Amino acid sequence: MTRLRWCVALSGWAALIATALPAASPVRVATTVVFLLVCPGLAATLRGSRHGPRREDGRTALLARIVLAGAVSVALSALVAEALFVVGLFSPVRALITLAALTTAMVLVPDLRLPERRAAAWRAPTWRHPSAHRRPPAAGPDR
Repeated sequence: MTRLRWCVALSGWAALIATALPAASPVRVATTVVFLLVCPGLAATLRGSRHGPRREDGRTALLARIVLAGAVSVALSALVAEALFVVGLFSPVRALITLAALTTAMVLVPDLRLPERRAAAWRAPTWRHPSAHRRPPAAGPDR
């Protein structure tokens, strides 16, 4: 488990602890906003890649990962808030608890996907042109 994964796993709980500070505290606002905009999406993208950002990926790949993490974070935050509204249990603290638990679970629960060699058998066959399915003409002694 990398240090990045542990930081992401604990970030939601740190944001939840920060809610004990006064409402207009800059530390409370910054901690909560950074968590909501980055960490749930980063946990989801780390879950899908098995690796953290690598140095050889370059700036473009790092920027793409940051933008994807932000978009996924906003989407997850909206889905959690909407689900809590529908059930009638919405409060900012409950939404933060739910997102912190979801983020921690995405980072810490092991990935149970099939290994790559077994997953290859489940892939869809590649498309081939219909003429590739025809047999070549038989070469007989007459020709």
